[in-house]
Amino acid sequence: MKKISKYLLIILALCLLVTPVLSLKADNVIESVETLGFVDIDGSKTNAIVVKYGVDLTGADIDLSTFEINDYGTTLSEEDLNAGSNPGVALKAYVNDKPETSAVGGSGTGNYVIIEVNTDYSVSRFARSWEITMAADVKQVKPIHTAKDVIVPSTKKVVNYTVETYVGYNPMTGQPRDPEYYNYAIKGTYTIKGIEDYELHTIEDGTAFKATYCFDEANGKYWDFDLPYALYVPKDYDPSKKYALVLQIHDAGSMSSNPMLPLTEAQGPSNYASKEFQQLAKDQGLGGAIIVCPAIAEFFNMDKENPKYALRMARDNWTLSCGVPAIWQLMDSLTKTYNVDSNRIYGSGQSMGGMTIMAMAAQRDNYFAAIMPMSCIWGTNFNKDYAFNGSAYYNAPADGKIIWNVDDEGKPCDYNNWFYMCSDDNILYLNTDGNPEYMMLFKDLCAVKVEEAPMVLTKNTTVAERNALVKELVSRKSDLGIYQVTLSGNVGHMSAWFYGHGTFACYEWLMSQTRETEMNRHKLDLNKPYVLAEQQIQTKDRVYSTEKDGTVIYYPTGKLGAGTIGYNSACTALGSDVKLYPGWKPEK
Repeated sequence: MKKISKYLLIILALCLLVTPVLSLKADNVIESVETLGFVDIDGSKTNAIVVKYGVDLTGADIDLSTFEINDYGTTLSEEDLNAGSNPGVALKAYVNDKPETSAVGGSGTGNYVIIEVNTDYSVSRFARSWEITMAADVKQVKPIHTAKDVIVPSTKKVVNYTVETYVGYNPMTGQPRDPEYYNYAIKGTYTIKGIEDYELHTIEDGTAFKATYCFDEANGKYWDFDLPYALYVPKDYDPSKKYALVLQIHDAGSMSSNPMLPLTEAQGPSNYASKEFQQLAKDQGLGGAIIVCPAIAEFFNMDKENPKYALRMARDNWTLSCGVPAIWQLMDSLTKTYNVDSNRIYGSGQSMGGMTIMAMAAQRDNYFAAIMPMSCIWGTNFNKDYAFNGSAYYNAPADGKIIWNVDDEGKPCDYNNWFYMCSDDNILYLNTDGNPEYMMLFKDLCAVKVEEAPMVLTKNTTVAERNALVKELVSRKSDLGIYQVTLSGNVGHMSAWFYGHGTFACYEWLMSQTRETEMNRHKLDLNKPYVLAEQQIQTKDRVYSTEKDGTVIYYPTGKLGAGTIGYNSACTALGSDVKLYPGWKPEK
């Protein structure tokens, strides 16, 4: 008995020396899930999930098998991808003392688990909202042994989102689309790097720009409304230094009154705010570059009679909404507020935004030092009052303020004649279609060739290859300042501007251009009436379309030495078979 008692005492003493290990439930100690993101070539993207625990995780034995995760990337299929594979899958898991990624694999102490996910992929289109790309959930599926505790697996996943209904507008039918259901990240549960220094000027907080007396070519009326926008001003802005100003306009697929959408649907805004782009401006002797990104809603509540006013800027018959004069007013306000170099104002945009930038370039001759339109077409319409698809439109007045009425030499001009007005401009145009109209007009009427380079994209095309192609193209000697990159292969309408914004050589070209080069370059001799050539060329390269009945429509051949006044580009109506062919004339 004495020996047994002695052994019992020894065991009891040892037990007292050992710290008891507590068993905790993950459901009780996981406090939150948040996401870390950035704006990639194809829009906002989650690069890490942060799981916050309410206990110290020092010494935790975690690896990739400890958790099950879901994020926007994991909802994608291989068919959704333009490049890469395994979207959104977990790559690393480690403990850190801060809610951020670590280049050394974490501190090993603290109460955060960081799960880095794969972002080496791109998709063909941006999600409906940045909030969708920032949604994630996590479930701990294996025990975690820390220095003090054992955390047993979860019985449920922890999320940072709610399920929301999205109802979009279908421009082909003019009707709402079928409801779609997505996980939307809750505000405050995510951060997106690269755009954090943009100021958001919204209708809700009263800081949207007050645009007044804005003419709309759809109805010939003037409108007052609030224009939301995002603005980047360098932190080290010095009013004694001059700055470039870049206007970036979004596409029709991202029409919203929330300026976060144009910041996250493509990489342009984050690229323009990057150290690399700002350095390009500084290399030109500037203090940096100021960036403005207006947010144009599909429908706007103008007043009681017009609760859903259509603000789509560049319509398919080349008319513009009152959103364009509102943007001009915003630009004029910014050039008065900040020390902007008038020789260094630039424009870029994709799809509808690209069409808008090109139309604006004709409205103010040589206002932009250079423009970079992507995945869009452009043209002219001298007869906007001619009824198209059941509606007659109006020609915005050239008042000398919003729209200038003289060219760079002070001569009276018609801004509708895009082919003349912009023939001396610095333009880098990226599109998935050869869009031969302006090329043919320049060739037929003035015997001038536009420099072009095909970019054939595959899943293996590298950034270096894209950059090299653009650099080679813009290095060519040309009588024009216009260069075209025609994209084909593994690319679509939306991914075309993903590649454009993801090719830094495009930005290098943009910031190397000045308004002075345009002023020193002569326009093409197109400021005179358009005349058809006696002989019409009908070859494969001049085919505009092949109709359902097999009829082939060719681009008209203009007479050498004629101009482009009176030439009307093709018009097509979304959701309708109504169309007007290149070179159309109004019926008398």
